[in-house]
Amino acid sequence: MKVTSTQEVREFYDGAANSYNEMMDEEIALPMYAKVLGALAKQITARDGGVLDTACGSGHMLELLKDKYAQGRALYGVDLSPAMAAISRQRLGDAATIVEGDMGDLRHLGDDSCAAVLNYFALHHVDLAKMFACFAEWHRVLKQGGTLLVATWAGEGCIDYGEELDVIALRYQPEQVTEAASAAGFRINSITVEPVQGMEMNAVNLTASK
Repeated sequence: MKVTSTQEVREFYDGAANSYNEMMDEEIALPMYAKVLGALAKQITARDGGVLDTACGSGHMLELLKDKYAQGRALYGVDLSPAMAAISRQRLGDAATIVEGDMGDLRHLGDDSCAAVLNYFALHHVDLAKMFACFAEWHRVLKQGGTLLVATWAGEGCIDYGEELDVIALRYQPEQVTEAASAAGFRINSITVEPVQGMEMNAVNLTASK
């Protein structure tokens, strides 16, 4: 199944940026974010380098890192949507460097430049080949011993958004995510499938190291 094109995804999130931002004002308080980012902070304590969110959206995860879990550490965000990137810049100010761009093309960052890389609920917008390419790029920018955190929607086939949204996005099995990470050179630390509060779909959660 062919996913919705990059341009159409960009336009979709540009149009939904304000409502997404409002949704995340509440969602960021869910325990899963504190759990994940708190654990990440401990994992990278002994490593220098910044934290990169490769699909930063409205910047809520980066803000939580700034406020509670990664004070003083360089923060970077990339988002496909200019409107989302603008909201992130407004939210974070000088505390983070936010650029518009593709999560699989991080040419503005050097090799081995980040202590941690995040990608939360964005891989459903790419096909399997692009997913492999994304993992390879994330491996490139991550420092040796650095941590990768990925969450994507679990299952097979397309996500059913209903008649109100004309978006084709894919769910992935944990084996597919593991294969893409391993092919890029990552060491898998954990991979789980867990429910997401308030959603009818489960998520694949991957933690890996370079």
